[in-house]
Amino acid sequence: MIIAISSILILTCFVYLLNKKLPIQIQICSICAGVSLTWLWMLLGMGYGLLPVEKYQLITAVLMGGSIVGITNKLQEKYKILKERKVTLKGRNNGKAEVLKKQLDDCC
Repeated sequence: MIIAISSILILTCFVYLLNKKLPIQIQICSICAGVSLTWLWMLLGMGYGLLPVEKYQLITAVLMGGSIVGITNKLQEKYKILKERKVTLKGRNNGKAEVLKKQLDDCC
């Protein structure tokens, strides 16, 4: 557990400093990257037999689950933005698209 927390802290600081030093602003969450890189190296370590599976499988699974929840949260935010944009675009045509769709549906 201490190894995982230390790894998260070290990798988070590394990604934070990397974000500050790069001339291109990449919007990578430092904590998310630290957690993801930690479970990635743990998973690879267990896969190659370098880490005992019994000791590291629970913490790796918890970290992977946290990453999935974070990704899902970000996707939900993007979906809401796209949905709002679609509603505003739909309201801009004053219902003409719905009338045309209804006419096409009744056509045949």
